[in-house]
Amino acid sequence: MRYIIGSALFFSAGMALAGSHGGGWTLEGFSAPESAYFDAGSNQIIVSNIGTFGPDGGMDGRLSLVSPEGEMIAADWITGLMDPKGMASVDGTLYVADAVGLHVVDIATGTLEETIELDGAQFPNDVAAGPDGAIYVTDMFGGGLYKVMDGSAEVFVEAGSMSLPNGIWAQDDRLIVGSMGEKFVMEEGRVEGAGALLAVDYGSGEVTVLDGAGETGAIDGVVEVNGKLVYSDNPTGEIVAYDGSSLNVLATTEAGAADIGVMGEMVLVPLMQGGKVTAMSID
Repeated sequence: MRYIIGSALFFSAGMALAGSHGGGWTLEGFSAPESAYFDAGSNQIIVSNIGTFGPDGGMDGRLSLVSPEGEMIAADWITGLMDPKGMASVDGTLYVADAVGLHVVDIATGTLEETIELDGAQFPNDVAAGPDGAIYVTDMFGGGLYKVMDGSAEVFVEAGSMSLPNGIWAQDDRLIVGSMGEKFVMEEGRVEGAGALLAVDYGSGEVTVLDGAGETGAIDGVVEVNGKLVYSDNPTGEIVAYDGSSLNVLATTEAGAADIGVMGEMVLVPLMQGGKVTAMSID
């Protein structure tokens, strides 16, 4: 696997004003939290901590466990990862995207069972579990998608087919992918151009832009709440809803709002620069 050294996850935008959290909570004590994922089977929130970004940080990435009420259960639940990012779970197994591949974790025992190689991937970023049991992984810098089935990975959408695909969400009939923008300028650590919400067909892998969501922010995480797609705009900290035709800003958190998760009608927002996770109700 070719590892791209860069700071795509860290933007230089200024801090935004905090919005209402709707009776939720905020928990500190994380190290560059990139993803907050609620595992319904264990009734726990799993937070991926990147730590020091890139290979220079060594294997200082970790996963933390948090209660639904916002209390730290285990800050160092699983350690020795590189840059863990997006996650998804199926039947007690957690899948975690990392620079070194797709980690497979037994949730009940907290055991890292294996790491599946994503051959050719440049920046594995987010994970979704499809209705067919397949696991899908975005390759942000590669511009494609991987599909993992029965422990084996293959290219599902060819590299270069999408612009900076980041967050991913699995619906019954399609995948939803959030783009961070048109191009990443490595030397300056910034994204050029606006991102978009994309749909990917399970059968053909065809990529289309959702109506009314063709040029929006730098999309990081994508979830679904009450029939609406909700995503985080990383540099502004905005949490935005898409109703099928238009976009509506629901709240503004802080710069660095990364891969959001969903817990009932609450959205879990990891704030990378702030080292914390915020839970907020979504109307």
